[in-house]
Amino acid sequence: MADTPRVLRISFEFHVHRKLSKNIHTSRVNKALDTIADRVLGLAEGLFPWAHTVTVHKEWLYNWTDNRYPVTLPATADNTPDAQ
Repeated sequence: MADTPRVLRISFEFHVHRKLSKNIHTSRVNKALDTIADRVLGLAEGLFPWAHTVTVHKEWLYNWTDNRYPVTLPATADNTPDAQ
């Protein structure tokens, strides 16, 4: 197990309501990104002391073509818990 790559990943997506017409300035976005990242990094040492590096991914985008959606796969013996 010691030679197995292990990664703890957590993601947050903050969505702005489509009908909100307020102009969100880049400086405010960057400040929010930096503050959230700094606070998470501040917690990391105490909550996950095994980590030796952290990759921070900060992104602000106009999400015109986000085509992600869940797909429920057919039930099989391998992906369905036994009936209780």
